[in-house]
Amino acid sequence: MRLATALLLLASPALAGDGTCDELWFTRNAIFHQAGYCFGSPLGEAIFGNDGCTTKTPALSAAQKARLARIKAEEEGCTIDTSRRSLDIPDLDIRRRLSLLPIRTIGESGCIGWKGGPVSLRAGTSISAETLFVLEPGDVVLFAHAMEQAEGQDWDYVQVFDNGVFRKAGWTVIDWGPEVCEGLAG
Repeated sequence: MRLATALLLLASPALAGDGTCDELWFTRNAIFHQAGYCFGSPLGEAIFGNDGCTTKTPALSAAQKARLARIKAEEEGCTIDTSRRSLDIPDLDIRRRLSLLPIRTIGESGCIGWKGGPVSLRAGTSISAETLFVLEPGDVVLFAHAMEQAEGQDWDYVQVFDNGVFRKAGWTVIDWGPEVCEGLAG
């Protein structure tokens, strides 16, 4: 059963690399959206809308510029068709609730069959951030995003799959490895 789950996880779009460029595009453009950017492309308008937009040249903070530089480094080789009206991101609705958007990376790994106790998956990188979901024993967990440091801890944005189908996601502080996973992938 776990081998079948591992094969489904590895065959899922998230692990196969599909959607990586969409995730990076979304995160980069969400920063511009928060800064008041007015989108002109069908994709930008469909994903973010232009309600409340104020400019085509938003003023960005140093932190926003630094985050954009990190995203652009990961986007190398990505091309996005901005004439379309949707993105291949299974957890897009969850990402809209996050206080810090994750940055997708090229590599990924997985914990197949979480053996640890329940762990909160949060909307941000703080223990005071809203709990969106709970990681439960048996969950198949994907690690495919850059770790973030906050409150003196390393935070991971994780996605949980069931038979290759996305179920839940969020930020968590988690030590994972063979002692808390029935199997490892990646």
